[in-house]
Amino acid sequence: MTNTNSKFKQKRIDNMRWSGVSSLSNLPSLPNDGKSPALKIPLFYLNRVSVNNYEDDIYFINNTDETLHFVAPFRLHRHLDDARAKLSDISDKNIKSMRFYSDDIDRLYTSVLPKQAVRIDRTHIIYDSDDLIQYFIHVPFKGLNTHHGIWRFNMVEKGGVNKPYPLLWNDFSKPTHMVSCNCLFEDSDIPIEPTVYEERSTLLDSLIESLGTSNALFILAINDVLYRYRIGWSAPYSESDIQAKEIAFKVQESNPNDAEAVKEIIQAVYDFWFNEGFVKNISLQACAEIFALYQTFMTHKKNI
Repeated sequence: MTNTNSKFKQKRIDNMRWSGVSSLSNLPSLPNDGKSPALKIPLFYLNRVSVNNYEDDIYFINNTDETLHFVAPFRLHRHLDDARAKLSDISDKNIKSMRFYSDDIDRLYTSVLPKQAVRIDRTHIIYDSDDLIQYFIHVPFKGLNTHHGIWRFNMVEKGGVNKPYPLLWNDFSKPTHMVSCNCLFEDSDIPIEPTVYEERSTLLDSLIESLGTSNALFILAINDVLYRYRIGWSAPYSESDIQAKEIAFKVQESNPNDAEAVKEIIQAVYDFWFNEGFVKNISLQACAEIFALYQTFMTHKKNI
């Protein structure tokens, strides 16, 4: 993958078609005579557009009839461990990792229209020809019988993309050339949506200013858990910070011994702010994540 020091420049191309003539695809359409086998059509695919004699731009194409809330052509993370961030590190580098959970936020697209292509990379036909090029691409998904999820596509090709490259067929089957394409919809698996990164950043700045960096990172990490597991989920990301703060302070006061004790603390916080039983069936896995955060945070405090 071509690496440059300049800021990534986004670009969109409208009205792309998988079959027929287009600037991204020269595949002919099969005759509609009832004899030819039906072709699978990709819901999403990649293709390249020549920039000059040596470089190609790589595009992601939304081949559906729905607008995509976002297209993230980079890794999305569930929590600070995924992002290789640490509660015990107050350096600028670590705070940046906590703030956006990504170094590629400039590649994030929002409101990607049907049949619209978005540029995700540029490759060089000589410099990149022998390299294994890997892309992680995430897009939102809403099924008929499931809550909101996220598709995660992982592809690896020597030299990158040199022809129309399906990521997912319209019957939701995986193209054989793909490393993986998974729909993440379990709370324990689903990452933080990149559309809230800016909101997280603003919240982090506010917490650092009022409570200091160490406490701010702890509270933000707790808020991530509340968001991912949809605990009391009826408001924007930043509006659960009050509960995240109280949980952070109460676990330190109570010194819980396990996830069950953390669950009682979370329930009590939400009962106080809303009404008794407002939060039901709190995931024990979510409580275990917060308990692990608490243990890490306290270990760091003892070592200061």
